[in-house]
This record gives sequence, structure tokens and C-alpha cells, in this order.
Amino acid sequence: MPSYEHRGKNSYRLTVETEAGINKERGRERKTVKVPEGLTPKKQKEWLEAEWYQFKTEIESGAYITPEKMVLSAFVVEWKNKYSKGRYAPKTESLHDYLLTLILPYIGHLKLCDIKTLHILQYFSDIQDLEKRKSGKKKPYSQTTLISLHKLLKGIFDLAVTWNVIKVSPMAGLKYPKLKKKKADCYTEEEAKTLFQSLEREPLVFKTIVILATTTGLREGEISGLERKHINLKTGVIQVEQQMIYTKQNGLQITDTKTDDGNRKVSIPKLVVDLLKEVFKQSSIERAKLGSLWKGWKDEDRQFVFNTSTGAPYGPAYISGRWINFRKKAGLREIKFHELRHTSASLLINKGVHAKVISERLGHSDIKITMNTYGHVFQKADHAAAEMFDDIFQTK
Repeated sequence: MPSYEHRGKNSYRLTVETEAGINKERGRERKTVKVPEGLTPKKQKEWLEAEWYQFKTEIESGAYITPEKMVLSAFVVEWKNKYSKGRYAPKTESLHDYLLTLILPYIGHLKLCDIKTLHILQYFSDIQDLEKRKSGKKKPYSQTTLISLHKLLKGIFDLAVTWNVIKVSPMAGLKYPKLKKKKADCYTEEEAKTLFQSLEREPLVFKTIVILATTTGLREGEISGLERKHINLKTGVIQVEQQMIYTKQNGLQITDTKTDDGNRKVSIPKLVVDLLKEVFKQSSIERAKLGSLWKGWKDEDRQFVFNTSTGAPYGPAYISGRWINFRKKAGLREIKFHELRHTSASLLINKGVHAKVISERLGHSDIKITMNTYGHVFQKADHAAAEMFDDIFQTK
């Protein structure tokens, strides 16, 4: 019969009696669990009994490891199966998998209860020391990677505390590595004009993609994920509600936008409307020619805006790679495709468009993000605004 006792708010301790065996005395294993809030007494009882039977099965099969003996790598398996799986976006899960390859070779063998703050400090020192590094990479890790490692470790150890596996997190009190603020690089208005002139010699689809990115600030994944149903050519409005991402496990897939605020409506100029009409017309002709040979998207009836001549959608990596080749051929200053998004914001700022409008076009969750990212551009625009008073009040 299931055995458990109340230990505090929503907290219960499960107890399983163990049989005596060779070199092993009869004993008991205990585990503290937290019951989900909002359950009726009946549902709570059912939940506790299910947890107890699962606990008993783990002990009898030898799968259960007592918290005192559990090493970090074993807890990470529990963290994945019982917490992170399905909680995060596929791209974030893929990032976590990569980051764990940078963590577990160093401290994965240590018992959770033995890991102290000094171990964490030593880990961050070792991973930045090229001579002590256990991965093949021979370049220093970026501040962004170090911050991501810190956040992941903090989340894992905080959960270990919540699950009563350890009493105190070794991450407690440790500050995130400082991230050096980097100015958003972008093209000037003159460079943008040169860009548009260079695009005249490019195929229609790629030309449209670059101009769309520059005039709307859409990300590569958002552009790749655009379907015809998202574009209203009569009103000149694009509904951004999904993106295309790539992960090693699943390849290309469609997911929600990066944030809730990423789900937005963006107005497009007549230039882009006309280009999109031509893209739709060209795509329809190519699809009619190919007939059943049209590849489409994983047997789903999706009509992506930007396709190759065989019907396969343009993935984010393809767009970025194509941009690099084009930029070099055109002799344009080196910036990433993503920085066309910054170019879009910069051009609008210098034309006096309100920061709130720019923030909404970019899908920022807070106008502060816009102000912080493009603060240097706003400062230049502010100087230009001040100089306008010279024209207003200048006397002969």
C-alpha cells in the first residue's frame, strides 16, 4: 500500500520499504515530492499514489539513484525528461543540448551535493583556458555563450533545490558575466541606395527577400516562414505569426515567432507590394510547369512565398549564405543579413519615425529594447533635431 506523509505546503515524502538482499540489509528509500496546485483531494490522492508506484518501480528496477549519490549528468537526464522536454522552443532545446556538451565533460561526474560555488568558478576559468579546454574549439567563447552557460546552470541547480535534491544552489550569489554592449551595425542611407541598385541585377526572388528585410526589419526565419495567406496585397500589410527554424534533430520546421510580441502586423511600401505580385506570378507559373514534381513542404499544403524553382522553401541558412555571396560580388561593406533589420530601424529613425512605431515593426517586447539597441542612432537624430531650431530661429 502506498506510504506517504505530509511535510509542508504541497510537499509530501514518499517511503518505499526495500527487501534484504546479498550484502544488503532491509531498509527504506525516501523521496520528497511537490503536488501540483489546484487538485481536489481525490485527484491529489491519485497523483500521490501514481508517484509512489513510479518511485517503487524505479527502486526495484535499479533506476532510482538516491540524491546523495546522484551526479550532475544523471540529474540532467531527470531535468530533461521531467522538466525541460516540451517546455522550450525547439531552437532553445537544441541550444541547451549544445551547451551541455560544454558543461558535462568538466563537472558532469561530480555529485550534486558535492558541487560548491568554487567548483563553478573553476569551471568557468577552465572553459576559457584554451590549454584546459576539452572541446575542439580553439577560439575564446563569446560573452553571449558564457552568459547562456551561466543561465542554464542556474536553472538546473535552482530546480535541484526546488526538488529537494540539494539544499543550496552553488550558483547562488554568482553574477552573470558582463556583456559588452555592441553597436548595431547597419548601412547608411547612401549605402542602402547602392544596395538597391546592386539588386537590380539579381533574380527576382532574392531581390525581393533583401528589399523586404530592409523595408520591414523581418528576420531570416520570419521571411522563410511567410506564406501567401500572411500577405494582403490590397492593404499592403504582412501578418507575421510564424518562423522557420533549423535544428539538428528535426531539420527545418515551422514554429511560433520568437516572442508573443513577434506576432505582429507590418505595413509594406508599394515597391514591395509590386515585387511580391511578380513573385506570386512567377511561382504560380513554375508550379504549374512542375505539376506533381513540385516538392512543397513535408506533404503539407503550405504555400510559402519564397521557394526555389523546384518548390522547396528558402531556409534561413540559405538566405544568409546567399546574402554573403551577393554582398562580396557587389563589393558592399560587410554586414550580416540580420543587420538589414538594423538598417531598416536606422533609416526610419533618421527620417524621424517615432520609436514606438519602430519597436512594433521590429516585434520588440519593450520600447526600451529599441532605445538601447539603437541609442547611438537616436543620439545622431537628436542632434539633427536640435539643429532644426537654428533654421527656425535664425535671423538675417
